[in-house]
Amino acid sequence: MQSTNSFYLFNSRIATHSVFWVLYYLLFGLIWVGEEGYLASFYLEFVLLPIRILAVYVTIYFLLPRFLLKRKFRSFFIGYGLTMLLGGILQRVFIHLFYEELLLNDSTTGLFNIMSLVKAIILINTTTLLILGIKLFQLWSLEHDKNKSLESEILEIRSNRRTHRVPLKNILFVEGLGNYVTYHLVDKSKITSYGSIKGTLKELPDNFRRVHKSYIVNKAYIKSYDAMTIDIQDNAIPRGKSISDEVLLH
Repeated sequence: MQSTNSFYLFNSRIATHSVFWVLYYLLFGLIWVGEEGYLASFYLEFVLLPIRILAVYVTIYFLLPRFLLKRKFRSFFIGYGLTMLLGGILQRVFIHLFYEELLLNDSTTGLFNIMSLVKAIILINTTTLLILGIKLFQLWSLEHDKNKSLESEILEIRSNRRTHRVPLKNILFVEGLGNYVTYHLVDKSKITSYGSIKGTLKELPDNFRRVHKSYIVNKAYIKSYDAMTIDIQDNAIPRGKSISDEVLLH
């Protein structure tokens, strides 16, 4: 199953986030450059970046797990709306105080100009939605791999016009006889299906080993063995002469 760290650079969340925000800062510093020049653009992005980072992390590490993933949609949208509004207000204050008045010496726009406030909210919302989308994809991918792993632990066996879904951990050993194979289970029941030992082995994971031309065993259930037989529960499974101890142990 895919681990969470596989989504991160150098298996480090801190390194990945740091690289992302540096690239974000450089990209938007270049995108929003205007008549004031590159210095003013990068200065403005530097001033506003903490507000956007705060809005993003409140959304993905508080609102997402506490409300959205628990299907509390109303609470999520209320919290998200308040986060965007507060972020927009803070961004507008920072722009007015540290950019318009301090750098440009221009206070004609006003502190809470409606259009400027709406623009600030839209910019924060765009960034937050981008990161939220990435986070949701990460969670979906992990859940998808988890479900796929669980499905792979089930073996479907066709027998007597029925399909039996058997957990692999419940199979003690498989016995082959001609064109049929019999699955011996931990509850001492049996399921016989059309097929070959060779074909059956291909459907089983690595902990199942072929120890005889007619037998496959689940290593987890081996109680003891010698040169001739392998004991699994109350069954003595014949051991092929060419089967080494390495096959049984590793």
